Amino acid sequence: MIDKTITLKCVVLTSLLFSLSAFSFAENNLGTREVLLDNASVEVVRLTYPVGTESGMHSHSHPNRAVYFVKGGKLELVPENAAQASKIITVADGKSLFLPATTHNVKNVGNTEIVIIETEIKAQ
Repeated sequence: MIDKTITLKCVVLTSLLFSLSAFSFAENNLGTREVLLDNASVEVVRLTYPVGTESGMHSHSHPNRAVYFVKGGKLELVPENAAQASKIITVADGKSLFLPATTHNVKNVGNTEIVIIETEIKAQ
């Protein structure tokens, strides 16, 4: 009886550890987001996407957003609405873009790390 109990506990523990490691792996697939400035007027963040990472689905709540690519690369912009097509963009180092507010996931589908400085102008 004791051997069956120990075996069952080992199976449960192994299953739990496996499921947690899978969760941890999924979390490691995300890029990093560092808030550089956040006040009543603006929010400025540094976004770093190593090869194969993504932002995760998120929403931009402020309508005016400018992005500066410290290190550019190839990105896939995946809209929240699965009926809409994803858009792949290749952006050079030093390029700036104006992007409207949206809900999307950003994926680094290229072969270089991407670093973005994003500034969102808050409505006043």
